[in-house]
Amino acid sequence: MNLHSLLATLYRPTANKKIIVATTLDFSSDLYAIQSWAQHYGTELRLISSRDGYTLTDEDIEAAFQDDVALIVLPTVLYASGQLLNIERYAKLAQEKEIILGLDAAHSIGSVPHDFHNWGVDFAVWCSYKYLNAGPGACGGIFVHEKHFHRIPALKGWWGHQKNTVFKMNSHFTHEPGASAYQISTPSILALAGLEGSLQEFKKVNIKNIRTHSLQLTAYLMELIDEYLPEFQIVTPRAEECRGGHVSIRHVHARLFSLALRHRNIVPDFRPPDILRMAPLPLYNPNLELD
Repeated sequence: MNLHSLLATLYRPTANKKIIVATTLDFSSDLYAIQSWAQHYGTELRLISSRDGYTLTDEDIEAAFQDDVALIVLPTVLYASGQLLNIERYAKLAQEKEIILGLDAAHSIGSVPHDFHNWGVDFAVWCSYKYLNAGPGACGGIFVHEKHFHRIPALKGWWGHQKNTVFKMNSHFTHEPGASAYQISTPSILALAGLEGSLQEFKKVNIKNIRTHSLQLTAYLMELIDEYLPEFQIVTPRAEECRGGHVSIRHVHARLFSLALRHRNIVPDFRPPDILRMAPLPLYNPNLELD
């Protein structure tokens, strides 16, 4: 819903700039939303392809920043492989080309430091049930750059109305300042409680320290895989600057390994046809739990 709302507001195709760009490795729900707005306006969606089926190259991504492109949506971290993209680099290019840049930060928020505002990112969306530890069904989050604060959301909702007058039941929509304007309806109090508890813990630590520990954990996990599971192929980039917070391995029987691990109370994530994802949580997982 958040991505739909932001695309409805910020995607404004013109005769000369109307193309939307995404990647073939995006999470499917992102692509469904993007396809919806390309179809709504009768415009083209271009997809950046992967050379190996798991990762993207800077060369291929930068080649997509063409003069006829109006908006690009990229993941901060690829959900299947765990590759971390150089968002600061692409944000600079987007500004040079006058392209709106949106991000899906679901697989990095809570494990990777971000500086969306200073990078000039136009908007970002994410969920809070992964590294933010808010639990299943937790509410998502958004970032909207202040240069867009003057815009009235295209999809107006009750909870995006100015809070001090919302119960006056005015017929005219007066939006809240900032990203709050994009709230649609009353949020689940139970879902917010889970997120509030998690964020209280995050306030006690520095995200840079979390990132350092995350890199240590994933590096150690890959060392263990190399030593004890040589038949598995690690598809996550080894370089720290290209690695998010999870490790993905490839094996023809990945699904069976996933079931076997669950039987031992270890919960990985299987992605067809042959990917097994594992994410040691830097907020509370020590190296000992990987042994």
